[in-house]
Amino acid sequence: MKALIINGSPRANGNTSELADRFQNIAGNKADIEEIRIFDMDIKGCKNCGACQKAVLSSHCAVKDDMSNLYGKFLASDITVLASPIYMWQFTPCTIAFLNRLHCLCHSEDFSYNDMAGKKMAVLITSGAEEEVADYAVNGLKDFCEFFSIEYKGDLRVPFAKKEKISSGEYDEKVREFVAKILM
Repeated sequence: MKALIINGSPRANGNTSELADRFQNIAGNKADIEEIRIFDMDIKGCKNCGACQKAVLSSHCAVKDDMSNLYGKFLASDITVLASPIYMWQFTPCTIAFLNRLHCLCHSEDFSYNDMAGKKMAVLITSGAEEEVADYAVNGLKDFCEFFSIEYKGDLRVPFAKKEKISSGEYDEKVREFVAKILM
């Protein structure tokens, strides 16, 4: 199984990155995992130009930026795991931009051709507050997945996240359960 982690954290050594590392360590023998940190990449939001809906573009999207390199990786993966902290009840802006730009994988104005249908998605979440703060972001992701016929596999939330607690193994049992759930 090929798993793609899209890490939208602005901190390369922060809570979310530590959780993604724990996930990789525990899931390592169950999947071929590639992690891509997108915060420092140039990924613009969808500009709703409509080019992808009018014609199948060889580059998927008319916007030329670092997202062009991610479409093939997304399509080649069996599951995409978003990793994002929650800021203001939402995923980070680069994580949202990544999701918005996937729209071009559903071609034509009537959505008759959908490269995302049957894909799987899950999410690793850290926040500085209680788990429920992530509900807004998670519910939006569930709606996104339902609309584009992506199977939402679930989420792992670490409330009041502290890197030391994550790296100590305090959440490893939850991570193991999450890995077993999403990499079936």
